[in-house]
Amino acid sequence: CKGGEEPAALCLQCDMNDCYSRLRKLVPTIPPNKRVSKVEILQHVIDYILDLQLALETHPALLRQQQQQHPAGCPAATPRTPLTALNTDPAGSVNKPGDSILCR
Repeated sequence: CKGGEEPAALCLQCDMNDCYSRLRKLVPTIPPNKRVSKVEILQHVIDYILDLQLALETHPALLRQQQQQHPAGCPAATPRTPLTALNTDPAGSVNKPGDSILCR
């Protein structure tokens, strides 16, 4: 922000909005032409990080290395449900009034 022209809270809000804008550009799963809330942006970011982690863990070169270190193999990872699916599934919705979308 510019010098002392803006209060600190407004400056922080500008910085946070810039961070959310940057996340929107960096995460390919966020629809570019659709308005999404900050919570939805964070859900996409978490899903994207988990997807990258899964891709890294299942990369053929890493799997070969793990097989060499642990010939018996490791137990298969349990499949995960992306947060976006949990928060958009109307059948799985058990929210009571006042519940946060993140508390399911």
